[in-house]
Amino acid sequence: MLCHLTRRMISRAEDRGKKMPGWAERHSARCGACREYARFAASLKERLSGEKPALLAAVPDFPLNEARWAEAEARRGNREVFGRRLVAHPFPVAAAALVVVAGVLILFQTVLREPSPSPEERAAALAGLRSLTAAPDDFMGIVTEAESALAKEREILERSVVSAVEYLQARLNIKIERRDPAAKSL
Repeated sequence: MLCHLTRRMISRAEDRGKKMPGWAERHSARCGACREYARFAASLKERLSGEKPALLAAVPDFPLNEARWAEAEARRGNREVFGRRLVAHPFPVAAAALVVVAGVLILFQTVLREPSPSPEERAAALAGLRSLTAAPDDFMGIVTEAESALAKEREILERSVVSAVEYLQARLNIKIERRDPAAKSL
């Protein structure tokens, strides 16, 4: 990882014509691979400028204006490098906006809050709630009626089963007897 960062610093120093950071110089002095990379990067400009005539000779109609190239290189060498711009990232901005909105809501709820109900109002509200949740007076009569309806339904079902058993006995010439519930438990 350190070699990778050192090589980036070497390349940046060669591209911009500035001095390498001290930690990168110390590392390249100790590390053979980084030292070789620094030598290669330093010789790259001369090697490429030496190949320029051969490259341009291969292109016959190429107008050669070396004064413009020197001017562009001088401009590039004097160019200032600006630091990172301060840009508001969306997540911290959204978090800050959420905190501000929550603070405003809490402030308005505490300032504009209605007074709490008095003990008399609370007692009246509880009495109203009890009257709503209380069972009606004729509740037991309704339950008894439902139970009697279920008993009638059971009797009708029993008679239907007995009738079906008698019909099967008559048609199939068999005798079906009811078991004794006391004998079942033994």
